[in-house]
Amino acid sequence: MYWQRARQPGQKAERVAAILEAAATLFDEKELADISMRDVAATAGLGKASLYHYFNTKEEVFISLYREELNDWLLDVESRLKRLRSPTPKRIAKSLTEAIRSRDRFCRLTVVLASVLERNLTTDFLREFKRSLLPSLERCVAAIQSVQPNMSAAAVQEFIIQHHAVIAGLWPLAHPSEQVSTLMQEEEFRGHQVDFHRLFESTIRQLIQPQ
Repeated sequence: MYWQRARQPGQKAERVAAILEAAATLFDEKELADISMRDVAATAGLGKASLYHYFNTKEEVFISLYREELNDWLLDVESRLKRLRSPTPKRIAKSLTEAIRSRDRFCRLTVVLASVLERNLTTDFLREFKRSLLPSLERCVAAIQSVQPNMSAAAVQEFIIQHHAVIAGLWPLAHPSEQVSTLMQEEEFRGHQVDFHRLFESTIRQLIQPQ
């Protein structure tokens, strides 16, 4: 289906939603490097020229998708932490692990956020993106402090950075190339396979453990 030109704010929002849905579909099937703006446009039912009315680069598309995924993740985190009774570092770590267990797209976008997506953006777009993250950061700090009241806001902000760094570092190790994955099935390497969720949970527990 190809869209008529959007003229009203509601129509434009609908187009942006369709573009991000198309980007998500493609990202679930391919590596970011293998996706072009032409692919996104075709999947969204837009002409390539029309796509550039909404996004100037592929990075703008996927950083906008990351922002949506981040918000969905945060809603889940808030809900899970709110339900915790007698929260302990172990229970908090388990809740945070469960919040990403079915969020492969969010994890993969986190991996490429700083190293790829933030490299081809205008200063204005990047400023607006960073500014849009501030309310989410405040909500995340509040959610963590609700179960770890002794942690200062600065300590929680540091923990949030560490949380995302653990995802960005562990995910590629646990999801290697097909060639490496096959190699790791050999007997001599089998003990070195990375269980992403197990290691994530244990690392988060250590990070949030009172010093």
